[in-house]
Amino acid sequence: MVTQDVRFSVLVLNEEVRSLILSLLRKNEQSNVGIAELNELLDSTKKKEDLIILIDSEAVLAYGAAVISKLKMSCTECRLILLCSRVHRSMVKHVMELGAYGCIIEPYPEWEFSTMVRSILNGQKIDKKITASKAKRQGRKPQGN
Repeated sequence: MVTQDVRFSVLVLNEEVRSLILSLLRKNEQSNVGIAELNELLDSTKKKEDLIILIDSEAVLAYGAAVISKLKMSCTECRLILLCSRVHRSMVKHVMELGAYGCIIEPYPEWEFSTMVRSILNGQKIDKKITASKAKRQGRKPQGN
């Protein structure tokens, strides 16, 4: 998984899930990872474009489903991935409607995680190419380069 341009923020309250996800990120040589609390995450995500937020169903239950909306308002370009326990899978539809990018149901298979992250990264690369192409046609220097 190529993830050098992306950062991960982990808001996962379940210790077993957090350990598994951090292990997966390390295994895929992802070093740009931050474990966050909600207020810290809301403050640090403003105007970020290259951020993937991993949030578990325990955090959604603890903070309420509105946490998804708050994170999306704080960081409109961020991609949120819900890590959902089987017990709480009924929340998936509502969380997706609130703006989550995707959901992975436990046992959180590595291939599913990698596929979702790869999809996000491919979308970002396409968006950057389109932005650069539009700027070039308009005679402007592309932003972020």
